[in-house]
Amino acid sequence: MSRAVAFLLLFLIVPLVRAETLRVALYDTDYPPYHLVSGKKKGLVDELLERFAEQYKLKTDYILVPEVRSQHLLDEGKVDVRLESEQWYRGGNQYYWSDSIAVVEDILVMPRGCHIPAIDELGGYVLMARFGYTYPQFEALFASGKLHREDFYSELDMLKALVDMQQNQRVAVIAKNTLQWYASKNNAFKKFTVSDYSVGKAPMQLQFTYNEKGKRMSEQFNEFMKNLKSSGEFAKIESNYQ
Repeated sequence: MSRAVAFLLLFLIVPLVRAETLRVALYDTDYPPYHLVSGKKKGLVDELLERFAEQYKLKTDYILVPEVRSQHLLDEGKVDVRLESEQWYRGGNQYYWSDSIAVVEDILVMPRGCHIPAIDELGGYVLMARFGYTYPQFEALFASGKLHREDFYSELDMLKALVDMQQNQRVAVIAKNTLQWYASKNNAFKKFTVSDYSVGKAPMQLQFTYNEKGKRMSEQFNEFMKNLKSSGEFAKIESNYQ
């Protein structure tokens, strides 16, 4: 083998060896429009992560797990990043957080014709919630026993249950954008009664491990997002998920 050929092979191989891996934990169920497991279309967060990895020449390693498990994997150092909001996190560990990707607005949903009361009038109701999620605005009601919680593994499961529901003592809490996404795919989901007030707003963020890699990755992602927004490209991407 000539020295020229050997040098060329080394030039081609070294970048592959040195490619850094970004280990990502995402939900194993759909959370539209932010994350989509099924179907050909990616979620907003999925697409942003792919573009980010491409720009920084990262190899992405995804693991799809339940929301609670993804938090454990991050705390155990088995993944570098997961999807979360700093306002939702209730633990005591430290992390590096990305800037806001989108604002999640939660609303209440009931079967058609039902009256949705104010939050402080929900005593005796059952709140249909997503397993593993925290809802700061309802925690006091849960603790007092005035409001009971029924967990589902996806928003789609909640909406399907609402369609078949006859009695009106159950109310679902769902992100407004998620409801709009599903309603655009299924006319049955357009017939719900929706609260005329939001029950919480929080930034959708990436939660990185609290180490040197997490610090560097969060800074790079924030710079990536800043440039994407200033160029107008983020608005184009976001419009595909509305």
